This record gives sequence, structure tokens and C-alpha cells, in this order.
Amino acid sequence: MQEITYISSRANPFVQKYAKLTDKKYRENEKLFLLEGAKLFAEAVDFGIGIEAVLLCEEKTHAITERTLQKMQNVSIYAQTKLFRLSESVFTKISTEKSPDGVICVAKHLDNFNFYNKIERNDVLRCADEKIMLLYALRDPGNVGTIARSAAAFGFDRLIVSADTADPYGSRAMRAAMGAFFKLKVDFVSDFSSVPAALMETGRRVFCAELREGAVSLDDLQITASDCFMIGNEGHGIPKELSAICTGSVYIPIAPNSESLNAAIAASILAFVQK
Repeated sequence: MQEITYISSRANPFVQKYAKLTDKKYRENEKLFLLEGAKLFAEAVDFGIGIEAVLLCEEKTHAITERTLQKMQNVSIYAQTKLFRLSESVFTKISTEKSPDGVICVAKHLDNFNFYNKIERNDVLRCADEKIMLLYALRDPGNVGTIARSAAAFGFDRLIVSADTADPYGSRAMRAAMGAFFKLKVDFVSDFSSVPAALMETGRRVFCAELREGAVSLDDLQITASDCFMIGNEGHGIPKELSAICTGSVYIPIAPNSESLNAAIAASILAFVQK
């Protein structure tokens, strides 16, 4: 890593640049995003994630941060990583945490994230042995991150998500995922109707998680490792035309007169039963 540089001015060009990474379009243009907290910093280094800069708050220290900085010294990909120590006022300009623990990584976009206009049969064949979950138009970044965390915990390999799903590079999603996005492959697809069609062409079954006429209780479904569950938008669910091209619909039985389950909770249950 480079020598540490102290910054006390909020007008510093690096501070101005990194503070703008809370904006999705700016993140996309710069191919950078923020990782906040000592644990995420350590996870990123363990997985060899590219890091442009490490920002340390002068008022705080953390044992995990110190160990991670030591580990980076012996890793060649971090030879050009910039190291800044910021005054507390400058640090809070960049941080989105209510109680930050004193470290922010400026990380490079992940190699395991891919973008497609549509998914073809051959794309699916390349991941024939993988466990896959589908996400359609989820708007809450906390849900997206939590689903990724559960999917990784239960041995899933890939998420295929609609292009209008909440940005996983946002701080809330990354915080909720707790490093899961470093492990999972994530495909963003513009023409999402191509996804279940391609999966089913290769012999996989695709079930929409929804309470709809003809839906089967999860208790009655014989699940296989190749099955895929689709989780829909928190408020509007899965469109009828998209549901119609899937294998079927499945619901998680809950107590009478109960509210429907949160999308991330439902996805976690489905991931668990398929583990």
C-alpha cells in the first residue's frame, strides 16, 4: 500500500469523489463502491476484492482493521491501494453509518457480477450444476442483501435478478449481505422473461413464490436441487404474464389471518428447504 495521507478538509478532491459514491449512477460511472466497517473490510481482503483506497477515521481504531491492514502489506494487488487517515468531520461526510467503526473501503466493481439483455439456453447450461435463485424487481436494498446472505449460507451459487432490482452495490445492500456478494455470482437481466424460459428449456423447474390460484403448498412440493424459486417485488409480487410462463407457484403455509411474509424471510425459508 502507499504511504498514509492525512486529510482534514471536506473540500479535498478525494473526499469529494468518494462522498459521491452514495449515488448509483456515480458508482456505475466510476466502477467503485463503498464498503463500511471492519468486518466487511476483512472479508473483502480475504476474497481478494480490488480496493482503490482505505479510509481510516483518526478518532477510532479497531483490532480487525489493524490485522487486515497488516495482511494487505503482503498482497501484491494492494500495492497501489491508497491509504488515508481522515479527521472525524471528513470521515462522517463519506460514511452512511449511524455509528461507524472507523474504516471505509473504496472497492472496485466485482468480477462476479454480470449484465445481460436476455438469458439464453447456453448461458444456463454453463451453470448446470449450480443452485440458483431468481429475484424480480425487489426495491428494498436490505431485502436484496439479506437474501444474498441467506443464499450463500445455504449453499447457493448464483442469483439471477431483474435489471430494476435494488442496486447491491449500495451501502444498505452490502451491509445486509455481510460479504455474501463476494461469494455469489450475480446476473442482472433486462429481459427477465427470458430467464425462466431458458431455465426450463434445460429441464429445470421454476416456481414463483406467491399465493395465487393453483399455487402448491411448500409442504406438498417435492423439491430438487435443480429447482429455482422466484421472489417477487415487495408490494406487487410477480406479474401474471411472468408467472404464467413458469412451472408453477408455491406458497409458504402460515397461520390463518397472518400477514404475508417479508420477501427476504420467504427467500430464506425457500433457500433452507432446498439446501
